[in-house]
Amino acid sequence: MKITRLPPPPRTTRAFTLVEMLIVVTIIALLAALTLGGYTYAMRSSKRRLTSGAQEAIILALERYNTEFGEYPQPVGSNQMVQFPPGTAVYDTSGAACLYQALTGDGFDQIYGVTADSSASSGGGSSSSGTSDGKVEGPSEIKNKMFVEIPQTIFTRKGSSYILVDGFGHPFQYIKSLIPANGSNSSSSSSSNSSSTANTINATYDLWSYSEDEANTTKKSIDTLANTAISKKWIKNW
Repeated sequence: MKITRLPPPPRTTRAFTLVEMLIVVTIIALLAALTLGGYTYAMRSSKRRLTSGAQEAIILALERYNTEFGEYPQPVGSNQMVQFPPGTAVYDTSGAACLYQALTGDGFDQIYGVTADSSASSGGGSSSSGTSDGKVEGPSEIKNKMFVEIPQTIFTRKGSSYILVDGFGHPFQYIKSLIPANGSNSSSSSSSNSSSTANTINATYDLWSYSEDEANTTKKSIDTLANTAISKKWIKNW
């Protein structure tokens, strides 16, 4: 007897349903959000640690400057507002430019009261114009170098000036007190720069970083006395 073999029935391929696809997409989106959130948090924490370390180094260098010259450096001006992309936030670079020159010895035109004649003994550089060139060289600059080693990550050039920057790439903020602890006006300040009204919280100087705060970059340290919430994200010395 002849046996006829019948072909096997065709296999049916089961596809994902719309509900299953939505579930998979949702899970992937949640995992991506968690990963991105963790990465963002880690990066922000790293930048804050770098900022805190740089700030401690600046504070130590400022004390060396004070010991060497009998006073803390004072910026020549204020409110030198510069925009730092990405974003539209603007920052005052006057204090950061003063700190760079005073603590590295590279130039002196951003330090109040320092001239070409006094640069060799008052924290200035050897350039006749007093501007920074990004190099620390010459007898006067080496003598006035407060940073033993200055890492490339904490200074940059913005426009025509070199400035000290935090871990977020933004300028450190620095204001020297015009009223010493004894309550009298600073003898090194001119009448136009002296004031009977406190301009800082500390009796010496205020030093801070706005860190990740891009909403209050035009606020000063003294503004936080009336509203402490302003400086909630700042890294500061008060």
